[in-house]
Amino acid sequence: MKIHGHYTIALVLLLLLVSTFSATAQDAKSIAVLISVRGLVEVDANGEWTPAKFGQVLDDGARLRTGADGFASIVFTDDKTQVKFRPGTLVTLNATRDQEDYTLAKRVNMDVGQLFADVQEQKGSMRVATPNSVASVKGTQFWVLFGSGQSQVLTLDGLVQVLSLVTGQSSDVGAGFQATVGDDGTITTGSIEEGQLPDTEDVGEPSKTIEIRFTDEDGNVKTMTIDVFDTNPENE
Repeated sequence: MKIHGHYTIALVLLLLLVSTFSATAQDAKSIAVLISVRGLVEVDANGEWTPAKFGQVLDDGARLRTGADGFASIVFTDDKTQVKFRPGTLVTLNATRDQEDYTLAKRVNMDVGQLFADVQEQKGSMRVATPNSVASVKGTQFWVLFGSGQSQVLTLDGLVQVLSLVTGQSSDVGAGFQATVGDDGTITTGSIEEGQLPDTEDVGEPSKTIEIRFTDEDGNVKTMTIDVFDTNPENE
């Protein structure tokens, strides 16, 4: 099956001599970093919405919203999982950090909108929750869409377990398949059809090497280097 607009994100672990950005988080509550911002994107970290900035460190509980022309990408600081947000999206980022191995139990709570997640070599855990569903990730690339009381999960690679919060029903959604959780909580599944995937406008900056430095509660400095590429391969 060919899927038009397939959105691919490659995380390369080799240093590129392009441009380097360093962000320093002050404590273990810091869980993610904004690695691209375009159009209207705002963050609420202290009860007030302010313009988002490239390289901004996000703590547990931070909220992020994109306007009609807004796109944003974040990376979690434990396993380099990237999440991209399309226009009209409102999310809250939550995570608890294991103080022994520093991994995160990650949860993106989406009130409305569309997001794309690229989970690389997964550490900790990753879930995306909408008002009526929870998508639990097992190493994958997938979309989550929510609006008008309906959730949709479209898996491009790997496996996602979708749970209906209304009925308790669950379904495993493999690559090339999608699941819809209706406003009554019922899950329906099927293949991804051409035209189902959202538009894949590039929300990234030019290729960059991003060096993230953060300090844990014991005062230990952690460093993570991420090379970010956003690609839109042509459909054959």
